[in-house]
Amino acid sequence: MDPSTPHTVATGTIASCNRCRCLITGTYALARRRGQTIATVYAASAALNCGVAGATFFSIRGYLVVPILNQFLPSRSRERTTQASSDASSSRAVTWGALRLHRTLDSALSGGITGSVLNAWRRGAHGTLPGMIFGSAFCTLGQFLYNEFGVQRLKFISRRYTVLSSRPPPSTVSELGEPPAPKKPAFDRLIHAIGLKKLSDEEYLAQMREERATYIRRIAELEAQLEADRDLKHP
Repeated sequence: MDPSTPHTVATGTIASCNRCRCLITGTYALARRRGQTIATVYAASAALNCGVAGATFFSIRGYLVVPILNQFLPSRSRERTTQASSDASSSRAVTWGALRLHRTLDSALSGGITGSVLNAWRRGAHGTLPGMIFGSAFCTLGQFLYNEFGVQRLKFISRRYTVLSSRPPPSTVSELGEPPAPKKPAFDRLIHAIGLKKLSDEEYLAQMREERATYIRRIAELEAQLEADRDLKHP
């Protein structure tokens, strides 16, 4: 099991029951003139339901689906072997298509299991198949959109650094006063209002490098463990 799995499950659970869903549900209740008390109850119920669904999904994916796929899929075994044998400081070529499909299979299987379990719990055995289909489709789409957001951000950062590196340095320093601080865009203010933190481009790149280094170290540990197991079986 990946040592970062508990942190991933906790983060995913918290993100699933964030204030945005509560705000939407509460606003809907107020729009239907249900009263502030009923809107608060709706918002709390939405947070609880999303938290339960998120904890179930991320637990199934982290503790069940990902280890099984890593164990039995030949492509993932070859990928772990290649990454473990390569230098940790070297960058491995990854296509945009691979980034867009990252963990989509994991999320599809986990979403199907989560949807079938939760729907069967609420509606009985006849809700298993519809819950599986909806959960798998919903989680696959959500994972794909999350990956696409990451791809577009990487492309934006790449274009930005290309422009900055090709721009000639200024020859003189302007003698004018300091320009006024730019006003935050509406999207940034909305992100801050719902309790999320927007990372700068440098922080985002540093986070991705740290995650890559963590994965490479974990792969090396798994390879060493597999090699030790083979030595014990064949002394």
